[in-house]
Amino acid sequence: MAGSVRRMGSAPAGSLRNAGSLRNAWGSLAVMAAVAVIAFGLPLVDRALPSARALAQGRPYQVGAQVSVVPPGGAQVDVTGTRPGADRGTALFLVGGVRLVVVVSPYRGSLPDAATRLAAKITHSTGYQVAAAGQPIRSGQGVQGLRGGYSSPGRLGEYAVYVDDDRSVELTASGPANELRSQASGLTAAVQSVRFGAAR
Repeated sequence: MAGSVRRMGSAPAGSLRNAGSLRNAWGSLAVMAAVAVIAFGLPLVDRALPSARALAQGRPYQVGAQVSVVPPGGAQVDVTGTRPGADRGTALFLVGGVRLVVVVSPYRGSLPDAATRLAAKITHSTGYQVAAAGQPIRSGQGVQGLRGGYSSPGRLGEYAVYVDDDRSVELTASGPANELRSQASGLTAAVQSVRFGAAR
């Protein structure tokens, strides 16, 4: 009798072990669910969010390497094509059907060589025909640059390049001919807004 008597309210040892195993199983499932949410759920949420984000009008946008540009009015930034960095950077702006790409990278060559390099990239990567190359342009900061145009059937493009303090800034804008023409003044203002150094 004495050996079989147990304290009232106490559970058998087997039941306690089973309860502990259930708690461990539920805990493991919770951890697995959290990992699944991080691995699969968050990327789905990211993809569901719009890639184009509105910008404050007239404010400098930091592209990278302490180079900024003021995007045209009404522009949005496409975060999927924008990569800021300490010594280089890329920004993709959308203005209606026009794409404005700004690329900052380390560079130790001359301005004419930088313009030739950019024109070659446009021709080789897109098949556009470059025209009116080597036209001078000066930024609002006083940095000398070169600009040109390019075209393909139904589409037009413009490009510009600046070189200063061991950095080059390449700007390319392309889109349907009618839209590029309608955005011409805003794009020119954006090109001339390029600033080397911290934005003020």
